[in-house]
Amino acid sequence: MVEFIRKLRDISGGKPVGFKLCIGHKSEFTAICKAMVSKGIYADFITVDGGEGGTGAAPMEFSDAVGMPLRDALAFVYDALSGFGIKKHIKIIASGKVTSGFDIVKHFAMGADLCNSARGMMMALGCIQALECNTNTCPTGVATQNPNLAQGLVVSHKKVRVANFHSETVKSAVEMMAAAGVRNPGELHRCHIHRRISPNLIESYFDTFPYIPSGSLLKEPYPEKYEAPMMISREDTFVADFGQLLANK
Repeated sequence: MVEFIRKLRDISGGKPVGFKLCIGHKSEFTAICKAMVSKGIYADFITVDGGEGGTGAAPMEFSDAVGMPLRDALAFVYDALSGFGIKKHIKIIASGKVTSGFDIVKHFAMGADLCNSARGMMMALGCIQALECNTNTCPTGVATQNPNLAQGLVVSHKKVRVANFHSETVKSAVEMMAAAGVRNPGELHRCHIHRRISPNLIESYFDTFPYIPSGSLLKEPYPEKYEAPMMISREDTFVADFGQLLANK
């Protein structure tokens, strides 16, 4: 995969090349990182999709139960890239129910460089989440090729709603950063965001997801929570050696 990234970059005249993934086994991502370090080939961007994402065409079991939630995945990906010393080469894009200014701010704080918004834009376009994306019977005309249904999506009207949603959402994020005394997204850190984790306990994202030192995954001893994925991952395959992990229990 890493060699394919280089090939795409070469044949496209140097255009940015990246990939999108939803974190499942952490070892699969550490394997990618090991391969990038070994080959000296880095993706220009990685889009991290949260397990809370998915379309109306997806089976409900997948939408509800497959993949790591975005907040946890984003922290893991940022820390892994930092731990391998390669974050400076790669931009991180957060994707997964980003619909508000606060969503943008909190994902910047977790380590994202920018955010994608699919669900928010779809709802601004008129999506009512009928879950018929794969049936060609979308009642609002958003996800269908049926001319009788598609005519319900009037572009001249809907484009204004989408533009307004985008503008006001970004404006909200900027206002929140200004209220926090932050001049640009790069100044946001995990200590800026607090959340209630029990009836009588509040933690910052920094408390819940502490950073690991830059370069700490390039040699042992590794940070404790990365010992297992580092042990079972290899740079030449996505297949993890879970037998080794069980043998060391």
